[in-house]
Amino acid sequence: MNDVVSFADESGISKGSPCYTIGILNIPSDYLDQFNFHIEEIYKSSGMQGEIKWEKVRKSSGQINLCLNILRFILNSPCTFHAIAVSKAPYNKWHKDEEAAFYTTYNQLLNQSSKGLNANFKVYIDQKSTKYPKQDEVMQIITNHMLAKLPTTSKIEHVTMQNSKLHWGLQAVDILTGAVNTGYLLYFNSKAEMQMAKKIAVFRMAAILGWDQLAYDTRPNKMFNIWHFPIQTRAIPATKDIVPNFSVPNISRAEYEVITGT
Repeated sequence: MNDVVSFADESGISKGSPCYTIGILNIPSDYLDQFNFHIEEIYKSSGMQGEIKWEKVRKSSGQINLCLNILRFILNSPCTFHAIAVSKAPYNKWHKDEEAAFYTTYNQLLNQSSKGLNANFKVYIDQKSTKYPKQDEVMQIITNHMLAKLPTTSKIEHVTMQNSKLHWGLQAVDILTGAVNTGYLLYFNSKAEMQMAKKIAVFRMAAILGWDQLAYDTRPNKMFNIWHFPIQTRAIPATKDIVPNFSVPNISRAEYEVITGT
């Protein structure tokens, strides 16, 4: 069986957001060193200080281009990205117990992202405070029970919370997950307050996927999948194929200054 290292993170859990997204980045174990090298090179050229985070995409062309370069690299690599974008309003469980609802969708994402690869998975998730200190172990057990019922040989070997500063994978998935959630948020509220750099990054990342906005769910494919949850939100606003457009350019400093008026 293949060995896969997976990195997962979430975005939009705060009270003010109408949606949240959990993303997972699957990297073949024998490709991890090359992955780390490429992400570090992208980081060095971005001008971003400290660890890579979607939160830091605020006010420069370099920060925007970091997002675009990470997406292009993932689409051109043997890695796969999967995300579950959750609309909170129709998700009944969310209104009863937010933490339980959150981990229910986390388990669903782990199941969906791993079942088709027929591999052993080591899963690293960003650190998060929980009411139950062994939540990562519970996630492993539940997901393996789900996988055992499917025609797959995939198995989760372990799930552990890790410091994102120590893993390029956690930093890269933070960018992708944050962008997907921001794109979905802008669908709910096109006038949502946020830094212009985030809006520019989201629309250019959508263009790289062949879309006009980063608000769709996807038809199943091998590289980049977004599921909308709960089920009544599927195909809203639409379900789209991923048709990568690598001709979408990075943004120059001059172009950024014209757009933002800075």
